Amino acid sequence: MRRSLRHVALAVGLCVVTACASAPEPEARDTFAERATPLDPSLFTLPPPASAERAALLSPWTHLDPEGLVPRALLEDAVEFFEQNKAHIPKQKFLVVVDFTPHSGKDRFFLIELATGAVEPHKVAHGDGTDPDNDGYADVFGNVDGSHRTSLGYYLTGEIYDGTHVHSMRLDGLSPDGSPNGMANTNARSRLIVVHEASYVDDGSSKQQGRSNGCLALDPSIEVAMVDRIHDGTLIYAARSASPLHAALGPDSTGGAAGGGGAAGAPANGGAGGAMQVNGGAAGAPANGGAAGAPVNGGAGGQSGYASVHLDDGTAEGSCAVAGPPSGQGWLVAVGLAWALVRRRRAA
Repeated sequence: MRRSLRHVALAVGLCVVTACASAPEPEARDTFAERATPLDPSLFTLPPPASAERAALLSPWTHLDPEGLVPRALLEDAVEFFEQNKAHIPKQKFLVVVDFTPHSGKDRFFLIELATGAVEPHKVAHGDGTDPDNDGYADVFGNVDGSHRTSLGYYLTGEIYDGTHVHSMRLDGLSPDGSPNGMANTNARSRLIVVHEASYVDDGSSKQQGRSNGCLALDPSIEVAMVDRIHDGTLIYAARSASPLHAALGPDSTGGAAGGGGAAGAPANGGAGGAMQVNGGAAGAPANGGAAGAPVNGGAGGQSGYASVHLDDGTAEGSCAVAGPPSGQGWLVAVGLAWALVRRRRAA
């Protein structure tokens, strides 16, 4: 009897050991995946700088973004690149523009349907290495592994896969190091810079969003539908409305809401005849400037110029913002000081 019980116990023990050995392992973290056909960034060329040539590239796309949700200069940069390189862009139903100038609580990820021109705006996270002081603004960009920095530049979307985040989408960078405006993203695939869902991104909130490890992270409620529409060959352009490749040829109706705009009558990148252009500022302000007291990237109230942006090599892009009280409060300070001076003289 004891021998039988011993055999039963041994058999149960063997079953437990076998079950443990065959149990699935926890999901491994994302790993680098090679493309079946390597992508050659040298096949892609930047749009020409000449206004006449750019206008010709833009002419078929005047119907895009009728509501003016996308910063105009970035939209033109993306459309010109798309038109210039159509032969190498497999999917041509959508285009994505990402503007990293505004605060993360604002819509910065824009899906553009090319046939209808309709735009879908969404929130998107940037890397914690891109926002080291965690204030919601993207300040530092790069193309170096381990930096947790978001990369600027043109991308083609890749395949869908399940990694640390389910239903993620790989990205392939088209902008080599040394590209203008700090664009450099050719290490995106090997750095595991992807589009994925993240619980720290809330499309319905205007508060500061969480930070990724450099990825373009979206609200889980919209990520699956987004990725399903744009995977495997859609063009994405990630840039800053504070520093587009070229000044906009057409008017921008964003009016500074998404990091662009300025008062009517500003010059290049400003706005003429009441129209709002990207990277404006008060009337007569220079390109990408903004008169003293204007906020980041133009508009009324706030600091002058726009915050500096640093790249992997430590070089600055743009001019540093001027410290001090916003212009909306400056006159109050002046009045208060004058009143205090008057009272002191009366007391004397």
